[in-house]
Amino acid sequence: MELPQKDEVVPLSKIEEICRFYGLHDLWDTIQTDRPAKPFVSDGCSLWVDCWKGKDIYPACFRHDLKYWAGRPGEDIERLKADCTLMLEVADATNDIRFAETMFFGVRLGGHEILKQPFSWGFGRR
Repeated sequence: MELPQKDEVVPLSKIEEICRFYGLHDLWDTIQTDRPAKPFVSDGCSLWVDCWKGKDIYPACFRHDLKYWAGRPGEDIERLKADCTLMLEVADATNDIRFAETMFFGVRLGGHEILKQPFSWGFGRR
């Protein structure tokens, strides 16, 4: 599936299509029942590279951004699941476990909602 470009506002209809395509049914249910106030825009792999040794990791980061955008305060388990999924998808895409683990530790440290960064957990709700 062709994903929207980095920094592009993604309409709700496209978000639904993406969630259905990737089997993100629980995420779509969350968005439908409790839609974030801000429109969704992915910045790709926040403060990181979107490509590693010729391997595109933007799709994994896009899906991770979508989960972070829709995240609700205090959903620590959902955030951990999102971060673990990102790590596994990046490891699969790059065949580089150390790179994927480094990303994982970066998002665990830098993505916490208390930091209130434009890419932190629940960024669509602030």
